Amino acid sequence: MDPEHLGQRRDDATLLAAVAAGEPAAVRVLLDEVAPVVYGFVFARVGGNQSVAEDLLQETLLEAVRSAAGYRGEAALSTWMCAIARRRLARHYERERRAEAARQGLRLVRDEDEADLGAELERKDRVVRALGRLPSQHRQVLVLKYLDGASVEAIASELGRTRVQVQSLLQRAREGLRRELGDHDA
Repeated sequence: MDPEHLGQRRDDATLLAAVAAGEPAAVRVLLDEVAPVVYGFVFARVGGNQSVAEDLLQETLLEAVRSAAGYRGEAALSTWMCAIARRRLARHYERERRAEAARQGLRLVRDEDEADLGAELERKDRVVRALGRLPSQHRQVLVLKYLDGASVEAIASELGRTRVQVQSLLQRAREGLRRELGDHDA
């Protein structure tokens, strides 16, 4: 690592320590220089939902301040905070998946007998978790095709791709889902 980067890491560690100590000038620097990078990272991953992005940024900032002593300066402060944000995003999506599974379960209670309900909910939960582990574009085409019932042509139009590209993407997405499920439900 060149000396300039090493110096920047020390400055980042000093800045974070000052923020954790409650120094207003350091907090302003963090909010003005680092927070926008983290916000952009989160905003892109929550589909442009501003309120969710703001909430996750706030959680990330709080966790960064609480974890300031753990910052070793091996990466830029913004990179370290994006790693924190990534964990916050994972928790956010896990909460969303559980809430959706609960909503689905409530709808299923009316339609299914209780003996089949537990197995069906478990299977759907496995599929939702597996979808969550797929790359976003794979998840998107699978949802459009199988949950929304969109045609390949409609998906191609929405994504700005050709029909052949969408078919290829669907094939890779299905293969990825099979791998994530361990070939049990695919």
